[in-house]
Amino acid sequence: MALYHPPKTITTNAAPAISADLAYENHGKCGSTRILRVTEELEDRTFDAEAEGVGNAWKMVVLAVGSAAPDRIACPCEYAGQLDDFKAKNISVNDCNKMVGVDFHENFEIMADITNVVLARRSTNMVVVLYMDCTQS
Repeated sequence: MALYHPPKTITTNAAPAISADLAYENHGKCGSTRILRVTEELEDRTFDAEAEGVGNAWKMVVLAVGSAAPDRIACPCEYAGQLDDFKAKNISVNDCNKMVGVDFHENFEIMADITNVVLARRSTNMVVVLYMDCTQS
């Protein structure tokens, strides 16, 4: 981000833009993020807000769902992204369950009060970013 250099004198023309810029800097930010990725370690592909004690995630961005291997016979991996578990406080249990076990072929993002995410082990190369500790804009 470029360094911010306010003018020495704030004019009435510049005041609204500067106020909006400062408001953006104080709101709409997330204090921490968590990256989930499919590896051999369960904790690398699991987010459990209660167990970790870091608060719920407010946004989930799927950066990559996977990629095809050159030899599918040698690697029986799944090349679509899948979730083994997904829970959010503001989405019904039935609707959360609709996201489990579904093949995701495109990157996506969802905003919710997310408490639990588990990436499927079969989803090689799946990468998810969870945004936590967010302030409301």
